[in-house]
Amino acid sequence: MNLPPGRHLSPDMYTPDYDPRHANDSPFSFDEEFDLDGRTPPFRTCETPCAYGSPFQNRRLPLLGLSDWDPNFRDDEDDPTCIHYDIEWKLQLKKGRLSKLVEITEENLTLAPGAYWDKFLSVELAASVKDKLPEPRYEPDETTVVVSVEKRSERNMRKRFDGLVVDWKTIEDKLRGWAPLFREGNKLRIYISFVYKEVIQPAAATTRSRGRGATGRQLIARDQLLADQEELTGSRPVWKEVYDLLHCTGVPCINSQFYCWRNPENKKHYKLDTNILSMLVDFAEEGNLLRTHDDVPENIRQVIYKHEEESSERRRLKRKRSDSSSPININVTCPGHPGHPGQHQGEIFNESNPESQGEAQGSVASRQRPIDLVIPMRRNQALERYHEWQQDQVDSPRWQQNIRCAYEITREACLDLRHVHTEVGAEFYTDKGVQLGVALSFINDVPRWIEEALG
Repeated sequence: MNLPPGRHLSPDMYTPDYDPRHANDSPFSFDEEFDLDGRTPPFRTCETPCAYGSPFQNRRLPLLGLSDWDPNFRDDEDDPTCIHYDIEWKLQLKKGRLSKLVEITEENLTLAPGAYWDKFLSVELAASVKDKLPEPRYEPDETTVVVSVEKRSERNMRKRFDGLVVDWKTIEDKLRGWAPLFREGNKLRIYISFVYKEVIQPAAATTRSRGRGATGRQLIARDQLLADQEELTGSRPVWKEVYDLLHCTGVPCINSQFYCWRNPENKKHYKLDTNILSMLVDFAEEGNLLRTHDDVPENIRQVIYKHEEESSERRRLKRKRSDSSSPININVTCPGHPGHPGQHQGEIFNESNPESQGEAQGSVASRQRPIDLVIPMRRNQALERYHEWQQDQVDSPRWQQNIRCAYEITREACLDLRHVHTEVGAEFYTDKGVQLGVALSFINDVPRWIEEALG
């Protein structure tokens, strides 16, 4: 029997009292020669801690099962008696893109991964799900596991499992295979991602909870649209969660049915525009927590404060101009009836300003619209917000389709709302298939939208 020089092997090493967790306490001595005992070692009983292998079989360290594991055991880092590994696990929510809700690292574990899941990790995951994913109910979608070792020549093992059903034996076999590398000082790690998704509620159940009025029908149409989107993507859009959080009920805020951020300190309501809402949606989609108004980050709060100051200044200037402006008389003459001298039918002019009368001569102003439109957001975002507002005014699928078509035509032409209201005629839309009534509303409702939605 060829044995390494300089070790004494005691006959007691094969007794039921041997425990790899207390290898440093075992009766080994490291003198310069062996002292061999020819007695037959005692027969191992089922109590011997060998369920996950022996440290002397192929010089591979074992993984400890629950029956072998002692929570108070502290192994020797320089001469370990079992495999050690780290777990980095995170809870993620699939809503369009993955959002990270929890990320936790457990270091220097000795309990086998399957046993650790049964005793600890499954309980901790359930508590995190209950805390981070309140109603409506959520369910596990998939679990991804990556097993790695620090040695560069070794490739990581990646596995995906449905729900929470993980093949822990495969994971443990990989750790056992890397036991010699661990003995050499290479760290072992397991990365686990538990991905949850929201349980999609049937659209019919939502429909029954809505009222019968126009607003109720609009909400039903919106819910159906969201249900269709969720069915296609398999998840609820993040923007919907953000908009629901910031939707203002109007008590006591005057911005009823719009979107506000409520300052947690002074409870003041700050009206939000599409630009700020988009910033908050991006913030949430990046995996950041946005469950309450207190979760709004400081950089976005500064944008909100600045927007409020600019809005207040615009309102002040508007009141100042209104107080100092001269009255404008609007004279409308019917076809075939004489009107104001030098005035054409339907002209609008300022009697107090002779120059305006001269400019009006020979012109037809029946389609003239105001051009001083102040829209405090990016042009493409204003168009998107205007489209949403137009959709909220109707509940007919035919009207909604025509409004969508008008929006697509405008976006493809890179027209902003100022162009739409002051330069575009109805034929621009009707020639492309939009019904006349929707075309006229899309063109003429811009000032009303600015007044109602932006104040």
